[in-house]
Amino acid sequence: MSKNSNQRIVTRDAYVRNVSEEMIANRQVEFVISSEAVDSYNTVFRISGWDLNRYLKNPIVCYQHRSGSDDPDNIIGTSTVRVEGDKLIGVVTFEDAETNPKAEKVFRKVVNGTLKMASVGARVHKARLGDKEKGEDENVLYFERHELFEWSVVTVGSNIDAHKRNQITLEEMIEDVKKEVSSEASSEEGQELKRSVREAQLIINS
Repeated sequence: MSKNSNQRIVTRDAYVRNVSEEMIANRQVEFVISSEAVDSYNTVFRISGWDLNRYLKNPIVCYQHRSGSDDPDNIIGTSTVRVEGDKLIGVVTFEDAETNPKAEKVFRKVVNGTLKMASVGARVHKARLGDKEKGEDENVLYFERHELFEWSVVTVGSNIDAHKRNQITLEEMIEDVKKEVSSEASSEEGQELKRSVREAQLIINS
């Protein structure tokens, strides 16, 4: 992918997986952040491609993606992230009520089932279209290398504007991938032509 592609952030919806009594006592909730299933955008995040290093240095969880807000209470907790089979799991630990009343309210709403969604942001560094020979769908965009940027508890999944932004980003990425494939093919054809010329010269000169 091009250098510009490396600057693109894509977001995906996540969902609550586990809210046990023990977890509630520890102010924790478990989310499935990502899996290798084909999502609604016709994309797949390869589990082996996740780079968590940057995120783990500052593993905050926000409310509504407001990490740049002047209100520090929009940072509602921290999380651990782990790979489990073909899923990326995030466990958020919410700040206590005294430290952060907003975190307490969000936590209670998640426990009560009012809030069920989260949203994950990832920076994609490498993508390709599906390979039919590998049994993959040629119309699916496979993300091979991607960096977890942040994740947030949200009131709803991606809204219409977010879906539009994601779709535009994906269309641009697909075009980049197609251009690279075309460029590589042209380069291979050029090399093949050079080889043919050299072989022809050898035949003529022999």
